[in-house]
Amino acid sequence: MLISSDIEALQKKLADIRESDYSPSEEEIIVLLDLADIMNKTNPHEACYLAEQALSIIRELEIEVHYARCYKIQGVSHAHKGDYEKALEYSLKALAIYEDTNDSTALSSTLNTIGIIYRNRKDFKKALEYYTRSLEIREKTGNKKGIATTTNNIGILYHDINEYEKALKFAEKSLASFTELEDDLGIATSYNNMGTLLKSQGNLDTAQEYYMKAYEIFKRIGYNTGYSAACNNLGEILTFKGEFNQSELYLNDALNTAIEIGVRDRELTAYKNLSTLYAEKDDYKEALRYYRKYSELSQKVFSEESTRNMVQLQIRFETERKKKEAEIYRLKNIELQNEITERIHIEDELRKHQNQLEEMINERTVELIKSFNKLERGFQGTIVLVSKITELRDPYTSGHQIRVAKLASAIAREMKLPEEKVEAIHIASLVHDIGKINVPQEILSKPGILSDLEMRMIQIHPQTGCDILSEINFPWPIAEIVREHHEHINGSGYPQGLKADSIMIEARIICVADVIEAMSSHRPYRPILGLEEAVREITDNMDVLYDGDVVKACRKVIVDRGFNFD
Repeated sequence: MLISSDIEALQKKLADIRESDYSPSEEEIIVLLDLADIMNKTNPHEACYLAEQALSIIRELEIEVHYARCYKIQGVSHAHKGDYEKALEYSLKALAIYEDTNDSTALSSTLNTIGIIYRNRKDFKKALEYYTRSLEIREKTGNKKGIATTTNNIGILYHDINEYEKALKFAEKSLASFTELEDDLGIATSYNNMGTLLKSQGNLDTAQEYYMKAYEIFKRIGYNTGYSAACNNLGEILTFKGEFNQSELYLNDALNTAIEIGVRDRELTAYKNLSTLYAEKDDYKEALRYYRKYSELSQKVFSEESTRNMVQLQIRFETERKKKEAEIYRLKNIELQNEITERIHIEDELRKHQNQLEEMINERTVELIKSFNKLERGFQGTIVLVSKITELRDPYTSGHQIRVAKLASAIAREMKLPEEKVEAIHIASLVHDIGKINVPQEILSKPGILSDLEMRMIQIHPQTGCDILSEINFPWPIAEIVREHHEHINGSGYPQGLKADSIMIEARIICVADVIEAMSSHRPYRPILGLEEAVREITDNMDVLYDGDVVKACRKVIVDRGFNFD
């Protein structure tokens, strides 16, 4: 039977119990826990909510026999969600109860869960200790499914510590056991782990085959947590192999499933894998977007764990402090100094842990900033390269685009434009003449007056630039800005003859900066005219050729603020 079918049957049973003359009962507790147990495979958040309902009824009816199972399910729920502190808290509560009973199945299962929690917290020594205890009990009682499950987990642990021969031995043993038992969930889990082991050894094709087998089973039985993991693994493998379109489909499926069921570990993995995918495709905008999501969620998870640790330490400190104050008051002798010393020690431990947490947060922040800057530098490098290509074609205007970018950015800031528009203007200025790559070099460097035909060839360069840049996935409308940078307020510009506000403000600013820089620099067809003459030109043609507000801002930048191109 599929997981979804089991869930529907239990939900109907729960609805029937609550339908008429409802009052809390032990039967409702059992159904709630059965439903929560199976919901852990599809939606851990819902499972946790159902277990909380059961716990409330257990307390109301004082039926203590169900506490252990309720705690056990909550431990599994929080482990699936990636909240390992709470998972360990509930699992240890369940363990304490089961150790006083004869329920070896529940005891071994809880030990196995605690092993999983410690493994995810990177405490491999403790994880192996609990796995070993679980395996011993299961082998003693002949629990074949339990043996296969724990064997599989031990294989994963050995993979984590790079002992691949041991990992492979346990993984193969686990797969054989689950196959014999015809346990689809166990088989899929084993396939997934075998794929990870083979991927670590560089055998990508065989790893992909195992991941695909796991993916198909998880999808068929409706086990969403495993399905998200398999999708992530397939996406990562396909990225390595350069099959980007297929990789994107699997990674988006992994992300959507993880978000839907609230499993943050899988969500983090999907964001990271998607960032890597888009970086491989040279789509830095999307790579940065997903890396920011990964960083934000990672920082949130890290911050929550740090906060919980701090709160627990603070509670411990306050509890100890109250005890010691009472003891000091009672003793009033030499023990006073001893107890004060112990209290000071606890305070020192608290401060030490707080400093460690702050240091870890700072290190994580620096790491994230470095990664972001690396992607940012790659993007800026592309822009500079495009700018250099233009200058190679027109050596007389070497540095022209950089100087225009400097002045245009200063004008934009003087006009109090948003920083994202300032950045768009800066980038567009650096490449605004890229279209001249299609203009013959003898025209660009001609010392005399251009003919009508030559002028028309010059005037198509904004559209050519737009056509070139439209192939690049900028986060701003760079191509459109470049196309409009020679348009005039009165419609006399080119290539479209746009007027006034129909011209983008970014293009109006670059137009003015372009004129100022050109008139301030040497050209083959005329000597340097200078800044004073350039300012007179834009002033005389304010609200005719050039935007009035832009001209006023430009005059302030040059005249009042002493701007220069050096």
